[in-house]
Amino acid sequence: MDRCLELASRKIDVGSIGDPFMGSGTTLLRAKELGFRSYGVDVSPFAYVLTKAKVSDWNFSQRDIEEVRELDLDRIDGEVDVWFELFPLNRAFSDMNYRALRKLRYWVENRTEVHLIALIRAAMESSYVYKDGGVLKIRKSKKPYILHLFKKYLIRMMGETVKGPIPEIELGSAFSFSRHVDVIITSPPYLNNIDYTKVYGIELALTTLGRDWRDIRGRMMTSFIRSKVTGESMLPVKQRYLEESYDLFQRFYRILNGGVLFYNVSNSVVNGIHYEIDRELMGLMENAGFREVRIVDSIVRKTVIDGKMYRVRESLIMASS
Repeated sequence: MDRCLELASRKIDVGSIGDPFMGSGTTLLRAKELGFRSYGVDVSPFAYVLTKAKVSDWNFSQRDIEEVRELDLDRIDGEVDVWFELFPLNRAFSDMNYRALRKLRYWVENRTEVHLIALIRAAMESSYVYKDGGVLKIRKSKKPYILHLFKKYLIRMMGETVKGPIPEIELGSAFSFSRHVDVIITSPPYLNNIDYTKVYGIELALTTLGRDWRDIRGRMMTSFIRSKVTGESMLPVKQRYLEESYDLFQRFYRILNGGVLFYNVSNSVVNGIHYEIDRELMGLMENAGFREVRIVDSIVRKTVIDGKMYRVRESLIMASS
């Protein structure tokens, strides 16, 4: 974030920052710390709630904190069912933690996003689930009690504050991002065939308590195989990914109107073939009207696919409109 602003400030006076794939809100939180106006959208309800919890101004009282300290599950007079599409969620927790989770999710329902995010963090740490690339796996082992974790995280989060302009955020698609900004700093989904509604499925389930997965997937950028993409290989997905990227670049060019775009992307390995997605995206940026398109930072990551080791570049692309 700081590197992007340093480069952008050499070209323009930066007053506002946008992030059309705001994710966990890193760009917006840093913008707030530095005193910039900022705007962000994300299609994921979990990302929206997480970002709101991090960037809003909360005024929790000592009484609010004492309420958390004294929280007793026996005093919670309700519980919820949490639906998860991949497997029954009770498989992911011990019986004690699953019962506590259902009660705590009921308790936080009419409270703040901070309460909900503290519970989700505690739930993931007390579960048997771990993320292994693009899949979720279960490994049973001794886990901490979710209630104790929830109290610890929530009390800590209640005391955290960041001064600065409050970012404006929306639950929506990057393809509808329309706010004029001076700089866009964002990282889109990588073309890696990972369905993030499944990888972060438990977080989404605890956020929504609903079954809106198909709607969320339908509004996401194409980066993984799904029913709407025809063909037997990954190549049709790659084509859609590039087409949608070009649509975004045309939109971003109009929005920036003299500003600067920073786009963090990763190259891909599909069926043993390495694709320099960053170079292809740079060409599309130029076709959309951007100039001075260049990679300003990159790292090479090692990744294992089908038992074979690959070195894949992750790049930060800068372009002027």
